[in-house]
Amino acid sequence: MAEVVFDKVRKVYPGSQQATIDGLDLSAKDGELLVMVGPSGCGKSTVLRMLAGLEDISAGELRIGGRRVNELAPKARDVAMVFQDYALYPHMSVRENLAFPLKMRRMPAAEQARKIAWAADMLHLGDLLERKPAQLSGGQRQRVAMGRALVREASVFLLDEPLSNLDAKLRVQVRAEIAELQRALGATMLYVTHDQTEAMTLGHRVAVFNAGRLQQVAPPRELYERPANTFVAGFIGQPPMNLIPAHGLPSPLAGEGPGERGTCVTLGIRPENLRLAQANETGLPATVDMAEFLGHETLLHAHLEGMGTPIIVRMAGLHDFPHGAPLTLAVEGPPHLFDAAGLALN
Repeated sequence: MAEVVFDKVRKVYPGSQQATIDGLDLSAKDGELLVMVGPSGCGKSTVLRMLAGLEDISAGELRIGGRRVNELAPKARDVAMVFQDYALYPHMSVRENLAFPLKMRRMPAAEQARKIAWAADMLHLGDLLERKPAQLSGGQRQRVAMGRALVREASVFLLDEPLSNLDAKLRVQVRAEIAELQRALGATMLYVTHDQTEAMTLGHRVAVFNAGRLQQVAPPRELYERPANTFVAGFIGQPPMNLIPAHGLPSPLAGEGPGERGTCVTLGIRPENLRLAQANETGLPATVDMAEFLGHETLLHAHLEGMGTPIIVRMAGLHDFPHGAPLTLAVEGPPHLFDAAGLALN
């Protein structure tokens, strides 16, 4: 396996004045599963395609295993890619799909058979080898696509939204299979998704992108507990962090006054850090908009009185609140503070 390094990498498409990727500094360690996440159009798939050699690099340097690969053809980079749409050959059996990249390398038949058997055993495809893709479920097709990448024994594996075409239950199953596969192989994997649940459960580290720029890269827990800015705070978490203008709030809560990098203008509170205030307790006055019952918990949607700022409260169990009901919310634990540029102050 190999380390991957993006060193001030930039991508500008012909005819565009705006960089799709702007000055990217990012590395994936040898044997790491690095997940890249962000909203649609943020540039994360472009990063993967540049790594695969499917997109040219406008500036900067890209290294795989310490070797500069900017000018290398895709086949010379020793990477294997799994696409969103599986990209299986419909007229070929599972066995033939797995064998195709090996035949292209003119690998001896006996070695092909060994690698196919190894991949089929690891991915539980043994009973499916003679079927065509049309005879497989979505999860089975995804495993075949993974197997075709695995038999190449590449230095780096690239996965571009591999679960987006699967239903919710199957996504959970295949996600677990990918995590176990990565652990078993010790493979370097870069995984692109727009689904933050996938990112937080799969990634050793998660790189958050927005508008072509890397916002933060950190282990999942650090992203959640110490977001670097308001974008990460509002993107990571389901439901996301409540972001409240500090003006108009009680002074102790608003974090007023200069800090090391400026004055707090935005307050961040996770939904689970809000609760109903006791009768003798001061807090934030709010009005109920709706309650979402999710079985194990209730998500209470409200807005703050006098500000109109929407806010979400996560409550264990089932709770019934009528629309328009007044309530007072107390904050548990210190809130997150952000300056005028949206950067974290704590």
